Amino acid sequence: MIMRQFIFSILMLSSLQSHTQGLLANGGFEDVNICTEYNAPCAPEAWMSSASGFINYFKDPKRAHSGINCMAIEAAHLHKKYNRTYLRSRLVCGLRKDKLYRIGFYIKSIHPVLDSVGVFFTANDPLYGKTLMQNITPTVYLQGNVQSNTFGDSAWRKVDITYKATGEEVYLLVGYFAKNDYRGERQEQLENRFFIFLDDFSMTPADPNEHLCTNWKEATDEIYAGNERHELMDRKVKYYRTTPPPKPELERNSVTVIDTLVLPDILFETGKAVLQSSGLAVLDSIVRSASGKQIDSLILKGHTDNTGAFASNEMLSLNRAKSVADYIAPRVSRKPVPVFIYGMADRMPVAENNTPAGRQKNRRVEVLVYLRE
Repeated sequence: MIMRQFIFSILMLSSLQSHTQGLLANGGFEDVNICTEYNAPCAPEAWMSSASGFINYFKDPKRAHSGINCMAIEAAHLHKKYNRTYLRSRLVCGLRKDKLYRIGFYIKSIHPVLDSVGVFFTANDPLYGKTLMQNITPTVYLQGNVQSNTFGDSAWRKVDITYKATGEEVYLLVGYFAKNDYRGERQEQLENRFFIFLDDFSMTPADPNEHLCTNWKEATDEIYAGNERHELMDRKVKYYRTTPPPKPELERNSVTVIDTLVLPDILFETGKAVLQSSGLAVLDSIVRSASGKQIDSLILKGHTDNTGAFASNEMLSLNRAKSVADYIAPRVSRKPVPVFIYGMADRMPVAENNTPAGRQKNRRVEVLVYLRE
C-alpha cells in the first residue's frame, strides 16, 4: 500500500510539472479562420499574412510538415522590387524580462535563402507599420539556428531558437530580412514568387517553473475573434497607420518559486510521527511566509536513518510527512491545494549513517511549498 501511494504521488507530480501551454496560438495552422468578407476558409486563425487574399495559405497535406495546412512567406518576386511578405501573430501572454524562451518551427524552400529568414518581436502591430522589410533588423536571424540548403533542396528543417525576453514583446513576425533582393534560379519558368514554407510553430518558457498566464484561454479567444482578412483588413491598416491603436496589455506569465524547510527529527516525539510544540511553531513560520501568496502545491518528504527495519522506517517517514501535511495544508491556503506525500525511509541520506551526528541529519522531513510569483 505504501509503495502504491509512493508511485501514485510520483505520477501525479510528473503530470503536474509536465503540463505546458504554448505562447503562440494555432502554431500548426490547423484551426481555420472563416473570413468576415467572404465567409470562406481563407486563412489560419491567429496568423496574418501581409499578402492579401489566399496567396500564402496552402491546404495541402503533401506540402505541409504535419496535418493539412501550412503557410508561406515570399523572399522576393521576379518582377517586383522588394516584394516580400511576412507572417505575424500576437503572443497569448506577456513574456518576463530576462527570461529564456524556446521558439521552434519547421521551414523549407527550394531557394538557398533560409539564413536570411528572421524572427522579429515588436510591441506594436507590424501590420500597421510603415517600415520596409529590408530596413528592419530582426531580433534573430535563422543563421546558426537552421541547417542551410542548396537550390532544389526542399526538405523540411527544424528551427530551434533560445530567446532572452525584454518584456516588451506583443507580436511575433517571421520574414525574409536580407538587405538585397533575391534573384536566384527558378524551378519553373512561370513561377515568379520565391516561396519559403513554414509550419508547426511553438514557443514555450525554458524554465519549467514558468507557467502560462491565467487568462490564456480568454486571450486566445480574443485573438481568434479577429476575422477580417481582405477589404476590411485593408481599411483597418489604412486607418491605423495614421491613428495607431493602443498596444494590447498582455497578462504576464507567472513563475513558481519554492519555499523550502527542513524539520529535524527532534521536533517529533521519539520514534513517532507526533509533532512536538516546538515543531508546530516552526511550521507556523512557513505558514506566515506563505500568507497572501498563490500556492501551487505542497510536497512533503519524510526521511529516516538506516537503523531498524526498512518497512518500519518507510512507514515512520511517511507518517511524519503526513503529520506535517495535515497541519500546514489547511493553513497555507483557503482553497484546497495539491499535496504530495513521500515516505523515503533511508533512500536519500544527506550524511553518513555510521555516526550519531550523521544519522540525526538523515532523520528529517522536507517541506517544499510551490508558490506562483
